[in-house]
Parts: sequence; structure tokens; C-alpha cells
Amino acid sequence: MEHRMGRRDFLKLAGIGGVGVVFGSALPGMANAHGEDDFFFLQLSDTHWGFEGAPNPDAKGTLPKTIQAVNSLREKPDFIIFTGDLTHTTDNPVERRKRLAEFKQIVGDLNVETLYFMPGEHDASLDNGKAFQEFFGRTRYSFEHKGVHFIVVDNVS
Repeated sequence: MEHRMGRRDFLKLAGIGGVGVVFGSALPGMANAHGEDDFFFLQLSDTHWGFEGAPNPDAKGTLPKTIQAVNSLREKPDFIIFTGDLTHTTDNPVERRKRLAEFKQIVGDLNVETLYFMPGEHDASLDNGKAFQEFFGRTRYSFEHKGVHFIVVDNVS
């Protein structure tokens, strides 16, 4: 059985669609209502510095290549946030700190003013985040950037 749309149904749908268009066109204005500047940031994750194995045969080259790619961007990001698994798990506390120190030194070559870090389970689960905190500070914090509030949550340590 074929159902044909009547005039009344058409007007209802057109009215709903019109409200959607009007409301939708207001959203960009709402986003800019505070007069904040646009910005962009990079979120990098799972670098696993210290990993060696077949899934990533160039493990020692991946992070430096990423930094080179970021530094060659035409537009510089406002900030970069690393969201966990900066290093690969090791039970050896000396090796863990060595990897964290190497990671911190390598990412120090990024041409960006602000870096944020949060631990992943590979960084913090074996010592409740103590080594991570020695190198990168707090594991839970928040910050504001151009009117946007960011919350860094560590659910590992």
C-alpha cells in the first residue's frame, strides 16, 4: 500500500526542518559567543618508548619521526597532549626511569610552547605513577585554553 504525503504532513515536516536549519545556523555563533580565538592541538598516544618487537620493527624511529612530522607542520599547534603509554612496560624500576627520561628528552625537541602528559597503564600501573610523577608531575589535573576546559584523568595510578 502506497502512502502519499498530504499537504498538512508536508507543512509539518517543512516546519520541523525549518526550525532545525534556524537552530543549526545559530550553533557556530554560540561557539564563538565568547569571542575566543580558534585553536588546534595535537593529541598523541601510545608511543611505547622502549618497545622492541615485530609489531613495530622501527620502534626507536617512530617517536623521532613523529616529532619531525609535527615540527614540519605549517601551522604550529597551540599545545600537544600525550595521552598515555608514553613508554613500554618494564618491571625494572631503573629501566622504567631511563625510558621516561629518554622520552622526555626526545619530546623536548618539539617546536611547541606547551606539552601536557597523562600516564597510561604502561607508565604508571607498576608503581602507582611514582616514576611518571618524577618526570612529568601530577597525574590528574585540568587546564583552560582559550575558553575551553580540559580535564586530564588518570585512572591507572
